[in-house]
Amino acid sequence: MDHQNLDKTSSIYPMLPKGEDNTIILTQRNGPRILIREDTILQGCAGCGRAQFACSGMKKKWTALCWGKQSDKKYYCSLVLLSATFALSLLGTIFFCFTNIINDAILSSMVLKNNSLAFSMWRRPTVHPLMKVHLFNYTNWQRVKDGLDTKLHVEDVGPYVYSQHLERVNIVFDNDQLTFQERNNFKFIPEASAGAHFDQVFVPNLPLLGVSAKAASANAFSRFGIITAVNTFGNHKEAFLKLPVQRFLWGYDDNIINVAKPYLSLKGQLNFDNFGLLVTKNGTSSDIFTINTGERDINRMNILEKFKGETTLPFWGSPECNSIEASDGSIFPPSLLDRNQTLKVFFPNLCRRLPFNYVKDVEMDGVKLLRYAMPNNVFDDREHNPANQCYCQVDTGTCPPRGVIDVTQCAMGAPALASFPHFHLGDPALREHFEGINPDPDRYQSFLDIHPTLGIALSGKSNLQLNIQVQKPPSFAPVDYLQQGLILPIAWIEMSVEDLPESLQSLVYHGTYSTAAAKLGLAAFFIASLAVSTICLLVMLVRRRQKPCAIVKIISSDTELKTQLG
Repeated sequence: MDHQNLDKTSSIYPMLPKGEDNTIILTQRNGPRILIREDTILQGCAGCGRAQFACSGMKKKWTALCWGKQSDKKYYCSLVLLSATFALSLLGTIFFCFTNIINDAILSSMVLKNNSLAFSMWRRPTVHPLMKVHLFNYTNWQRVKDGLDTKLHVEDVGPYVYSQHLERVNIVFDNDQLTFQERNNFKFIPEASAGAHFDQVFVPNLPLLGVSAKAASANAFSRFGIITAVNTFGNHKEAFLKLPVQRFLWGYDDNIINVAKPYLSLKGQLNFDNFGLLVTKNGTSSDIFTINTGERDINRMNILEKFKGETTLPFWGSPECNSIEASDGSIFPPSLLDRNQTLKVFFPNLCRRLPFNYVKDVEMDGVKLLRYAMPNNVFDDREHNPANQCYCQVDTGTCPPRGVIDVTQCAMGAPALASFPHFHLGDPALREHFEGINPDPDRYQSFLDIHPTLGIALSGKSNLQLNIQVQKPPSFAPVDYLQQGLILPIAWIEMSVEDLPESLQSLVYHGTYSTAAAKLGLAAFFIASLAVSTICLLVMLVRRRQKPCAIVKIISSDTELKTQLG
């Protein structure tokens, strides 16, 4: 009700109207009660209500009977609006300051769903790793055979550089699992190589050494048949042969392999026409992988579920060593990116997974990455690394020397072993029979640089050497002059990622800077909104007051009061 209409309201108490100067007149005499509107807030007074109030400068207290009621609609609307703002700001602050909601949203888009962008990039990766092949050229093997030299002299020739183009084929989805094979195409890069494809090298005769190992472990009758077949049908009858680099790596005709093809076909190990060191790498691999897409559990994204249809390996002496619980090294689930946790990468050519431990933070184009490296003791013998005891031969208990691991099961039964290049970190006895084996620790690092949010390996390098062990039966002329058990280095291969395509660079940029900026901006907005709404709510709740609509003026005489009342 307007103050001007107060005179129309009947009351037993006198009502004092506001004057032109917006004042209410009070007197210090005893007796009367004064009717004042409830929405009239008296400046300088203790309060208004059904009680006494005291004005500054007055010696006596006066009783005010407040009349009328202010509408609270506007007040409660403001209160609801501020409460809603406070609640939303609080939720936003919690989400963007104390959770990884944005990172989780990005990671969910990386799940390998059919026809998604992530699936397209996974199916045909735009990253093309480089494969650098170093061959060991045995320059004096004939002199050793003739007894003129006691040690084999080897030259590290290369690298011969190839660009890997990968496509995943024969893809089958089954709920949150994905089965596929890999099709590789390695393209020679002459301008980056230290030699040409037609370079001639003296290399170990791998088919003959494989047959020699078979004969050494066979009974007398089978041994005689094997040796007779080699002497009769073999077109390469020496322990070493001279070949162009191209043919040694990617395939040459060998009669020993031709004779063994029916046997290899029956065992399902024949997936090439001509024999070559890397012949199984080109084309469609016979290995069948099954991984988790991460659709149901993001923390199992790109984790291997089956290899060749099996959930474990059949080669080793414990469940831990036979486990395939690992990534392929390209993408890791976010839950595994812990500096105190070991990452596992599965290497099909080694018949096992290998560990990678966090070593330091690195930067690439301003982006911070986590570097995980292969530990130095990964190929140690059981005396120096007890965890490797299960990689000894199950039947015989024979363990390879320190610095090498047995990969016979992945080499069609040939006595193959893997190590670091030039037997780095291996038993010194491995180098005693050679000249030209000179380890260079700075060149042989194996590591992965992983984006801490996306889990993508943006850079990395692996260095592994392939070797073959001499296992000879009695009176087998081609290998008689080689020491029993001698481990011959064949080649060492460096796989590395050096350049990223623009599409992946853009993904990394947005996954790093745009995400961080959005998260920071939203967090700042919600924190500011929370602070403002909190202050406003406190002001409304503690000081539910309006600006004074009347000013008290003290009158000390009846005459002056009558004058004011007219």
